[in-house]
Amino acid sequence: METGWPADRSTGLSWPGLGQVSVDVDPALALHWSEMLRLLAASHNVFGSRQVYDAVCRELAVIRRYRHEAMDDLKSRLLAVEARWAEFGSWTADNLGDATAAAYWLDQALELARRAGDRRMAAYVFMRQAQQAADRLDGTHATRLARTAEAIVSLADRDRALCLIRQAQGHALLGDQPRSLTALKIAHKLIDRAASVGADDSDTIGRHCTLAYLRAHEGYCLLRLGQAKAAARALEEVLDGWPVEYRQDETLARSWLALSYVSVDRLAEAGVEGSRALSLAAATSSARAMRTLGQLHAQLTGKTASAEVVGFRNAFSLVASTARL
Repeated sequence: METGWPADRSTGLSWPGLGQVSVDVDPALALHWSEMLRLLAASHNVFGSRQVYDAVCRELAVIRRYRHEAMDDLKSRLLAVEARWAEFGSWTADNLGDATAAAYWLDQALELARRAGDRRMAAYVFMRQAQQAADRLDGTHATRLARTAEAIVSLADRDRALCLIRQAQGHALLGDQPRSLTALKIAHKLIDRAASVGADDSDTIGRHCTLAYLRAHEGYCLLRLGQAKAAARALEEVLDGWPVEYRQDETLARSWLALSYVSVDRLAEAGVEGSRALSLAAATSSARAMRTLGQLHAQLTGKTASAEVVGFRNAFSLVASTARL
């Protein structure tokens, strides 16, 4: 699929109302754009990527234009802000299934972070590249990129935990159970420490890396390691009290639970969870979840004629044929 981004990717754009006129850049704009990004991230979790992606691309063009006009001290701050917006643009593109745009925006985010001297953001981008590798089932690159991210700079606990989760996923994809479970164990300690403090470091980027997020990915790793019963238990427990503000991640977690049920021959339950995940995937425009649900659809083919399975397979076929994810 194609999604729009600014045509001039290096020198900035003329923008309606700005043209080529020199502007006096207000330093408060850096805080304004940081706060706006938090609001858009919350909207993304509720409404999905499609409603957010185009707005992110437009705003990135505006930020870039003002950054070109800013004095040196403010320019550095705006480079850091732009890097975070570019990473978010990549995340929304990932969820829309546009791999080209997602990779482009992460490359931009890394370059901007380097120019801003923001090593924590650079580490976060490497972690996200590891996540993309894991989504492609490339365990080797996922572990390598995640280790690179963890080594760049001292990270806040939640950000380091994200690096370890990506390492755990990579090791699980490679069938390396000891290393996968060790990485998850360390991540648990980091999340526990972050929670006990009660307030995140101001430099924390991955504030979404909560215990629920970690437990969901632990379930995924267990599933990849062939421990479907343990994966199902972990995912059932975490989904029972899943935070409502993280619907994108809930969609994936329910998809993984459905796959776990297939592996232990709980087929009717797989159909039920698959249908729940499908409803969320359609509502949030989650191409990542649809790929996983496609695996579920294939695994359930010819397994049973139960109403739950037939209902899921029919609904998936309909959504897959009509949705623009």
